Amino acid sequence: MSGITLSLWQGAGVPGDVAATLVGAERIAARAAAAGSDLLVFPEGYLTGYHIPDLVLGALPWVAEALPRVGAIAAAHGLTLVMGTHLDEGARLRNSAVVFGPSGAELGRYHKRTPFGAWEKALFAPGDSGLVFKAGGLKVGVAICYDVEFPELIRAYARDGAHLVVVPTALMAPMEHIARLIVPVRALENQIFVGYANRAGSEPGLDFVGLSRICGPRGEILAEAGTEPALLTARLDLDLLEAERAVSCYLHDLAGLNGA
Repeated sequence: MSGITLSLWQGAGVPGDVAATLVGAERIAARAAAAGSDLLVFPEGYLTGYHIPDLVLGALPWVAEALPRVGAIAAAHGLTLVMGTHLDEGARLRNSAVVFGPSGAELGRYHKRTPFGAWEKALFAPGDSGLVFKAGGLKVGVAICYDVEFPELIRAYARDGAHLVVVPTALMAPMEHIARLIVPVRALENQIFVGYANRAGSEPGLDFVGLSRICGPRGEILAEAGTEPALLTARLDLDLLEAERAVSCYLHDLAGLNGA
């Protein structure tokens, strides 16, 4: 069977301490590698912290130096790695996910396309395109948190041939229904895998709900977490997608509809 083993980390870094955050990432990567993982996904804003009320342009000069160290962690453990982080591009801030291959080389940067709430909308410039990369035999798309609540964005990845969409997330109370209801439906309606990696714990004014999960093409839960820090791992086999689509294929049938 062709496929990959996916791991998601549900947790947070150490606010204001990039060295400690990277030590934590190294420890998590070692655990994922020991579990046979090919791809490891960290939550939204893991490297920098997510909710930083006083964040302004120029406040993140250290991120550019920290990212190669994340690449070194990927290389040390032979993993493809997706790291949630805020980025300072000089003229604008971005809420992003940076992807590193198992050699440690950067494969691409995805910028959240749908800023959520007044704080994000005032601070972050939205992205304007998707990002797809290869991990083993799978084609993988990237979304961040609120993006997954827009079926059009995930359908576009499926139409582009993605087998898996990974979603670094910072889902807070009282939004538990997003993880429990919407995430499995995104997998089911596109007959793909979805890996939803949420934060755990709290930040100023926010309590994160956890509930990270890996879903299969019927919306089935392949692995899920509660509210505490956890490493989720599941095997994703392309045979499962192909078997599901052989019965009925939404993408194929949609293409045959008038005006679709």
